[in-house]
Amino acid sequence: MAVPTAQDQAASVPGLGRALVIVGDSWGLRIVRAIFVGHRSFGALRQALGISDAVLARRLADLVADGVLTHPDDDPDPGSREYRLTDAGKDLWRVMVAIRSWDQSWAGPAHGDSEIELLHRPCGQATHPVLGCGACGAIGLRARDITARPDANLLRDVRATRSRRATRSDGPIDSSRVLGDHWASLVLACALMGDVHFQDFQDSLDISPATLTSRLKDFVDAGILTRESHREGGRRQVYRLTPAGQDFFPVSAMLNDWARSWLADDGHSGLSMIHRACGAELLPQFTCNCCNGVLERSEVRFRGGNLVGAPQP
Repeated sequence: MAVPTAQDQAASVPGLGRALVIVGDSWGLRIVRAIFVGHRSFGALRQALGISDAVLARRLADLVADGVLTHPDDDPDPGSREYRLTDAGKDLWRVMVAIRSWDQSWAGPAHGDSEIELLHRPCGQATHPVLGCGACGAIGLRARDITARPDANLLRDVRATRSRRATRSDGPIDSSRVLGDHWASLVLACALMGDVHFQDFQDSLDISPATLTSRLKDFVDAGILTRESHREGGRRQVYRLTPAGQDFFPVSAMLNDWARSWLADDGHSGLSMIHRACGAELLPQFTCNCCNGVLERSEVRFRGGNLVGAPQP
């Protein structure tokens, strides 16, 4: 019997699992964001990111293999080679907007995104995107408005594919640290889908008690989860999302929809998100908080901070 290759194993993982592998690396996220704002050559990316040649080359090769980036095959000088986003890569703009919005709200004033504005060209205003449902037009959606229906063993399947890139980092938690630490992203995904007890997380993830304890503590210390007694005077603890934790939902919703669009042959990512009010599969979209217009990639641009340009390579 033939032994499955790494490509075979990756192909068997649900679309959401593959999406988490693609964005589940802080360098990968930074590279995609840098290309969105115009740093396209190997040299420009190295200078903008302060990344070593070896790490940059590996991450670029991964993103090309994943279908997010492309480059001319006949460029004789790898140092001047220009990388462009594919159609799938361009569609990650909405995930990047969700990530930027969360970091701006919760990662603190020292974060690199704190001074960046997102301009909505049709109304000319700096917008704070609001999550809505494209099926019914509702706006202001939160995790509590959605019923999540994961496929059996979805998160365990995801877990099996994460180790090839994801690494844990220290320091304040921001969105790239959550996504780049495979256990952190999976624990938060469980919380967003309703897990509250320690045993719930273990059952969903088959995670070691020590690793789970560490990640839950990180989230409690960062103000993303709270820990409280299940009953007054009881020893059993429950973990509940704080407003910061709940606000990570747009990142999850946009990433899941991107996976469904680009990584799932049958249009199913492995996780159904049903909008309770209309009963339809959530089609997440961002609207402008100033004019209520739907945000489109060609109609928004970043301004300020260290990022100048439009997210439309």
